[in-house]
Amino acid sequence: MSSRSTSSEIDGFEIGIAEIDLQHRQLNQLLQRLRNSADKQYGYAANAILGELVIQTRIHFAVEESLMRLLSYPETEAHIAEHRHLMEQLDKFRLRAQDFDVADGLASFIQTWLHEHIDSFDRKFVAHFIGKGIDPSAAPKVD
Repeated sequence: MSSRSTSSEIDGFEIGIAEIDLQHRQLNQLLQRLRNSADKQYGYAANAILGELVIQTRIHFAVEESLMRLLSYPETEAHIAEHRHLMEQLDKFRLRAQDFDVADGLASFIQTWLHEHIDSFDRKFVAHFIGKGIDPSAAPKVD
């Protein structure tokens, strides 16, 4: 198992809205850190990274959901339901994350879920957001 992201894996997180792409990359980086800590059996590190991943995922979902509501995205409720489902699964996994195999399995699960979610849900709102005036290149400056 490789703990490094390939360019195509990272590209798979890009939807064309800079702020959301940045958040997707940050989530992917946390997933890679979780995988690396699970590979080395750093239980405490894995739990800390998992906690950070949960927080960043909640923030990311809040940003997406706020934009959907603000821009009257027609599939908002279905998208939010998908977010809630993942958070429920994350909470269940967190209770078992002391097991190193679970931490690695969780990273794999989330990465697969994230790719599928981006492809099936996030890409759908891009045209709507841009049509409503969102600047796709707007993102905070990251040093």
